[in-house]
Amino acid sequence: MNSLKDLAGSPAIAGSLAMLAVVPSDALGAAPKRPDVIVIMTDQQTAGALSCAGNPYVSTPAMDALAADGVRFTRAYCPFPLSGPCRASLITGCMPSEVGATDNAIRPHDEDMQQGIGIRMSEAGYECLYAGKWHVPEVNLPAGGTGFRGIAKMHDPTLADACDDALKTYDGKKPLFLVASLLDPHEICEYGRFETLQYGELEPFSTEECPNLPANFMPSTFEAEAIRLEHDASPRYHDTYTYSQEEWRRYLYAYYRLVERVDREIGRLIGVLRRHGLYDDAVIVLLSDHGDGVAAHGWNQKWALFEEVVNVPLIVKSPKGQGLAGQVNDRALSNIGLDLYATVCDYAGVQLDPRRYRGRSLRPVAEGRQQTLHEEVFIETLLSGAGIRGWSIVEDDYKYVFYQWGRNREQLYDLRNDRGEMVNLAVDRRHAATLARLRARMYDWAQKTGTAPLIRNLKPLLTETK
Repeated sequence: MNSLKDLAGSPAIAGSLAMLAVVPSDALGAAPKRPDVIVIMTDQQTAGALSCAGNPYVSTPAMDALAADGVRFTRAYCPFPLSGPCRASLITGCMPSEVGATDNAIRPHDEDMQQGIGIRMSEAGYECLYAGKWHVPEVNLPAGGTGFRGIAKMHDPTLADACDDALKTYDGKKPLFLVASLLDPHEICEYGRFETLQYGELEPFSTEECPNLPANFMPSTFEAEAIRLEHDASPRYHDTYTYSQEEWRRYLYAYYRLVERVDREIGRLIGVLRRHGLYDDAVIVLLSDHGDGVAAHGWNQKWALFEEVVNVPLIVKSPKGQGLAGQVNDRALSNIGLDLYATVCDYAGVQLDPRRYRGRSLRPVAEGRQQTLHEEVFIETLLSGAGIRGWSIVEDDYKYVFYQWGRNREQLYDLRNDRGEMVNLAVDRRHAATLARLRARMYDWAQKTGTAPLIRNLKPLLTETK
């Protein structure tokens, strides 16, 4: 007799599985009431930009309070450190390259968008509302084709009020899926190049008030040439090339004030949810689409595969009494692009085909039923100014980075002992076995995802290590 796994390859069975993928479990009469699901997203916030993470230079009481009611994941990574590609991944549950969205202005494939999270949740019986920045690739939510009803364009100062107005007419007959997407601290981009800030200028401040430079301010040993090629090729984005150390300190001060600016808006939004009785019993997920260089290795903006850029905040608050509260998880590796989709579908009772979706639900970790998630996570990027693609694999202790071309294109870091990524171990023969193992893992991933440039560039290196 054929197993279900064997049968799944047939068109008829595959079609049946696809139909099951959109059936909520409570429609079968076996599951309890599905919770409201609320996603709050910031833009360009590095994982360490939280006072509850021990950062003395920033105060984030609203995000801290949410963390106190849930689980904060310290090892969450974006799939691609750029807004458009990451958001395409969040919406589709697939890697950006798999859906064709490898830069800000590129639209994901239509067939992938037709299975976007808004459409998926709408078909599952949820009331789907979207407020704020969309950027897939339009800045604001399109009029149709997403499964969401837009309730606010991108404008942080009025987002909470728009959500309040929309919730006044929400009758509660359907469970709610609300995405509230904020811009800040993305205004650091404008600050860095001396442009006018969208939501008002910062109060004057002196350099003496500013944070000191991070311990990893300087480049690492055997740094990838790709990094400086990108820096030089994109002066509009990496305008800090003329910065003095004092100016870098002022950049950091401004960045943390912009984090506080978005935290205040999150606090207002949480207040709206409480007034409408939607806070306690809802699943609330807070995350950011990618981080910022925050002066590490003299880097600002995104694109690069430094920890500060790819490691992002992630908090999951379960419905009251159904999950952990005030916990910090340092073990669960998460790719937010793949895992948010899987998590939202899990709470909604929507089954996913594991052959297409490699994400894993955060729910078992948030509820204390397990401590870990993925064995490793993969990240991809495009240094668009220099035209160089890059990839990274992160596991418990080590991180491997590979750029398409340039000197020192291989990077290997011991994250347990060198979280600042200052010593590139790829050039050290004593770490050859670890380097070969992670090369092989990345090559396997490249084959699974059909990433032709990575396959072509890695294959000769695999032969060298045999």
